[in-house]
Amino acid sequence: MTAIPISLYLLAALGVYTFQGSMIYLPNDRALANCELPAGTQHWAQDGEQGLVTAADNKNLVIFFHGNADSACNWRFLGANHLTPLGFDTLVVEYAGYGGDPRKPSKREILHAIAAAHDWADDKYQNVTLFGYSLGSGAASIYANHYGADRVILFAPYDSVYNVALGQGFYFPRFILTEDFDNIKMLAPLDIRVHILHGEDDSVIPAHHSANLVEHLQNATRQTLAGVGHTGLFNSPEFDIYLQEILTNE
Repeated sequence: MTAIPISLYLLAALGVYTFQGSMIYLPNDRALANCELPAGTQHWAQDGEQGLVTAADNKNLVIFFHGNADSACNWRFLGANHLTPLGFDTLVVEYAGYGGDPRKPSKREILHAIAAAHDWADDKYQNVTLFGYSLGSGAASIYANHYGADRVILFAPYDSVYNVALGQGFYFPRFILTEDFDNIKMLAPLDIRVHILHGEDDSVIPAHHSANLVEHLQNATRQTLAGVGHTGLFNSPEFDIYLQEILTNE
């Protein structure tokens, strides 16, 4: 009798291993080329990658990695409205499979986008700050681990994709999840300032994930917003105040 449940479990594990990319990534296929841009923001391309850049010849740069079911186009006002007034240029990085990109989304492709962003920014800016939102918190953490940064600001981050999956009923060994992003592993060895903002009512990535992340980091602060869910952080009137305090007072 036990042979059948074991066989079903192994079959399910094989299915998860094979199709995990389509389970994790939710591409927004709106073509970035059709994005109507505000003044000062332009399309960015580097080594086959795409994104948006808002540049005003500042010495400081924010590189932003967006969330799932999202696109760089949705963040076209981040630089012009929020970061340029604080003295920062802004690069919003798009992912493979998102923004009309024909490639299949994967961690491997995201690693390539991270490398392209670094290669572009490395000789242009004295200071680099990394922003990562939701899925993009993993990309920001990898960038910090591989290339360093002056600071990292994470919005609604996870401790790891695997731990989020566990909370949603993923009862398989960790090695099956090859598309895992582990923010603890990437950030724990680093003495880089990490700031975290998380909504207390986040049901997509519950706030206890970022609380666990902070416990493993050397130099981290965490703030939660009451009554705010996963997508409400940037609509809060506290958002610009939060950015100003971190970006201009450190």
